[in-house]
Amino acid sequence: MKEFKCSSLGNKCSWKHIAKTDELLADVVAVHLRDVHGQQSLDSDMVAKIKKSFSNPSPVEAKAAEDLVLKVYNCDLGKGCGWKYIAQTEDLIVDAVAVHAREAHGIREFGQELKVTVANALQPWKG
Repeated sequence: MKEFKCSSLGNKCSWKHIAKTDELLADVVAVHLRDVHGQQSLDSDMVAKIKKSFSNPSPVEAKAAEDLVLKVYNCDLGKGCGWKYIAQTEDLIVDAVAVHAREAHGIREFGQELKVTVANALQPWKG
């Protein structure tokens, strides 16, 4: 198990993620950096910097992460939108979708009905 904290790259972001393998963690981090911080591509130096910032999670957090399954949300809020978000918890996905909905689709009100719609659209991520 490895953990990544977005703040370790100097971002003012509290997002963190734990994954079983470095490769899986790097993939999820790349999606987060793209969707939340607008970083469209990662060069080899950035990938190395990301992997160097991986740490070992606390035993309690590692144990909690063992049973979590990555979920993916593929945006269906706008015609032809190819945006997706991958995370282990519904809360992280819903937060990211709310930001995306506002910025990409002009949806200002992200209420309970949309949260339920997003939750119902989640699928297990098969990497």
